[in-house]
Amino acid sequence: MRLGALILVFLLLSLLTTVGVLGYAFFSDQRNLALGGLGGIFFTLLLFLIYKIFSSSAHCPLCRGPVLGGTRAQFHRYAKRTLGSHRLRVARDIIFTNTFVCPHCNESTRCVVKERNPRA
Repeated sequence: MRLGALILVFLLLSLLTTVGVLGYAFFSDQRNLALGGLGGIFFTLLLFLIYKIFSSSAHCPLCRGPVLGGTRAQFHRYAKRTLGSHRLRVARDIIFTNTFVCPHCNESTRCVVKERNPRA
């Protein structure tokens, strides 16, 4: 879950940086910078694919709603946001506190890796 949260933050930073570099390159007419922005687009797409893989496994243990993945499910009426995003709030909480509040059921959950019992 933590890796998915980190990738989400890097994805957003990469997207903002790529848009900024491309905007500056087009307005200042610098082709080398535009090629760097094109590389940034491909890097952002790669991060998006990796994010989709990791976010699909992050679920709330109570309601089984995807906490990092996009869904059309209704959010809880008291669910809070960070910079207008429920996913960004969950990612921030996972990275800094190792807990999160599910935006669907509003239940606080610790991120713990469960031990597997070896079968004989």
